[in-house]
Amino acid sequence: MNKTYVVSQPTDFSEVIDDILFSSKTDDKPLIITLEGDLGAGKTTFTQELGKKLGVAEPITSPTFTIMKQYPLSSDLADSLVHIDAYRIESEEEIAPLHLEGLFVKAKTIICIEWPNHIASIIPHDAVKVSISIKEKEERLVELSQP
Repeated sequence: MNKTYVVSQPTDFSEVIDDILFSSKTDDKPLIITLEGDLGAGKTTFTQELGKKLGVAEPITSPTFTIMKQYPLSSDLADSLVHIDAYRIESEEEIAPLHLEGLFVKAKTIICIEWPNHIASIIPHDAVKVSISIKEKEERLVELSQP
């Protein structure tokens, strides 16, 4: 399923998030969301809005230097939100210590991956793809592709 949205402010990501959350189950497998877009397009903002919707109390910041950050959830949808920023990954060997393959099979987990092209060979084929592009007047065009 493919859908397109226009986002004018961060809270407008809510419709995209609702479409993803309510069409994907995380009981028996994780929900993996890849976030593509230029620097400043809104990938981290999307994850922040997702975190708010899921009840994350602490501020969500880009894990550019730590690569991965995990947030516990008290939600019926998932037990944890994992935010990965692969921007600084130059080779997939660098991510071996993160054990992402194990994370990619953990039930009741939602995983957002910024810059997924840097680790493309290990991302499961059933990942939800969110592509964000900058338009005029601070608007964003969001393209959602679900398997």
